[in-house]
Amino acid sequence: MTITSTKSWKHYMLICHILGYNDIPYCKDDEKLCIRCRIAGKEEDLQFVFSVDPVKMLVDLYCPMEMQIGEERTGDIAIGLCMINNRISHGGFYLDTENGIIYFRMTTSFYETDLNAMLFEYMLSSAADFVEEYRFAISELAEGKSL
Repeated sequence: MTITSTKSWKHYMLICHILGYNDIPYCKDDEKLCIRCRIAGKEEDLQFVFSVDPVKMLVDLYCPMEMQIGEERTGDIAIGLCMINNRISHGGFYLDTENGIIYFRMTTSFYETDLNAMLFEYMLSSAADFVEEYRFAISELAEGKSL
């Protein structure tokens, strides 16, 4: 195993440990170094996906939103998401123009460093907070209302 794959595996297993320790149910894919979990939100559960990329030496956290955006709304949504992203400190909301899905993404690198449990806990809790805080505004934007 190379140093990169050893570090990737270490971070992947640390994320699994953190989720288990916090009683957050999860499904993992050891081959793809991918972990899916759900956290209870105020109105509905939030789905999160951690993925560890040994080539880029990154840990990504995604949270797809439960809404589909029509092609006619792409421009307005993109501008609205930029306005929201300007207000948050880490991560951001993105629009996948190919399938019309909005998602929140936060990324951190483990190039020449080792990440710790506190960072992964921060990523998950702050991502959940951001999604909860802006979900309604994004939903309104998707329906054609202004921010």
